[in-house]
Amino acid sequence: MKKFYSFILMAAVAIGAMADDFVTDGTGNVYTFNSLSQIEGTGVTMQDDGSYLVSANFTIAEGDVLQLVNNDVIKMANGVQVTVNGDADFAPADTAVVTRDAEGSNPKGFWMLGENGNANLKNVTFEYVGIVFGGVNSSLHADNCTFTLHNGKSSSTGAIAFNASCDNNIIENCYFIENTVNAIGCGATNPVGIIIRNNLFWHNTTSNRNKPQINMTCAGDYDMHITGNDVIGGQFTLSGGIGVSNMMGLGHTGTLYIEDNYIADNRYGITTIGSIDAVIKNNVMIDNCYETNPANGGSCISVYDSSSESNIYIEGNWMEGGFWGITIVTGAPNVNLGKVEDPTAEDYNPGNNTFVNNGNGGVLYDLYNNGTNTVWAQGNTWNVAEQTEENIEEVIFHQVDDPSKGLVIFMPAHQESSDVEEVNAAQQDNNLYYNLMGVPAEAPAAPGIYIHNGKKVLVK
Repeated sequence: MKKFYSFILMAAVAIGAMADDFVTDGTGNVYTFNSLSQIEGTGVTMQDDGSYLVSANFTIAEGDVLQLVNNDVIKMANGVQVTVNGDADFAPADTAVVTRDAEGSNPKGFWMLGENGNANLKNVTFEYVGIVFGGVNSSLHADNCTFTLHNGKSSSTGAIAFNASCDNNIIENCYFIENTVNAIGCGATNPVGIIIRNNLFWHNTTSNRNKPQINMTCAGDYDMHITGNDVIGGQFTLSGGIGVSNMMGLGHTGTLYIEDNYIADNRYGITTIGSIDAVIKNNVMIDNCYETNPANGGSCISVYDSSSESNIYIEGNWMEGGFWGITIVTGAPNVNLGKVEDPTAEDYNPGNNTFVNNGNGGVLYDLYNNGTNTVWAQGNTWNVAEQTEENIEEVIFHQVDDPSKGLVIFMPAHQESSDVEEVNAAQQDNNLYYNLMGVPAEAPAAPGIYIHNGKKVLVK
């Protein structure tokens, strides 16, 4: 009983402390960290070096704006949380930095929770600090920002974590580097409409949790575009590349597009879970095989749908060095890897997927159909010396191997040598395009990434 009363007392003290946090008046004012440092009780003070220390929680009320000014350096103390129920104008002309105040500090970062509060993030480096966004009628736009070493204290969902369903979000031209949790994520009941494009994801989920670097929920009316990103893993055994799910069986009319990404050195490349309509096209996936047990992962592309309602269109992908090329784990999703018989048909798909050295236990597995539906897989280049039916049968598992599984229709295969050479040439260009650390040579400059011998390298 004494322990119970002690708990109540501690809770009351915590609530009282929260009640004393500074809250703006919600009359439409714009607050900078400089102006906050001049208001008693905000917990914001200017330091001798011109930086701003945030030593206490504060809240920007709905209707007000919190603004980062060019060259601002914000240092957040251990456990500190800044709540923004209005707008976040974090778009300095050139640069600003948000970081912790001292080694060992674990600030909770920024919680942008206003139902009508938008967040504009540009040219900002966030170190050890993350963003939780929950604007139901709002949107987040992040451009040319760096998120690195996020401590996971604000959320284990991601360096940018969505905790409410919302649409029209854009994350582009950003760097996500060595965050302890995944880079971008949302809850299982919070589908998000978003464009994630032209970003670098580098060695995220350093805590080696069972989460991919990009971990999203796709459902409702929202479309989701994950395009043109470089998703380079740290060879962690639990962290995958791109994972999109609808694990709660939510209704959906939107479509997921995963296109033109380079994905390497993760536990797996791309996985979809649950009922999803998706287009997976023109991605390059190499050595996504750092699962310790091939029965639990290591696929270039994995489709899992016990509801058997998914429609997955797969075209033009390069899949190399996985334990598996493509795995259909369970159920009867509609998976179209190539359907070339009628170019005028709505479900026409030229295929053009290429499989190279995917296998485990001394056996090559280009396609493993553990589902019960027929899979169309015509027009592809399989990992065999000659694209004959007899040869290809050796790298596909389906009804021929187990009568309870669905049939794979894979003939005709892709036979045009000129196209194969073109794909190979593209792959060679891609290998030259990345240095040994996997960082793209043409990526824009960002803190911690420097030119070395004509290529970008990560320097700690």
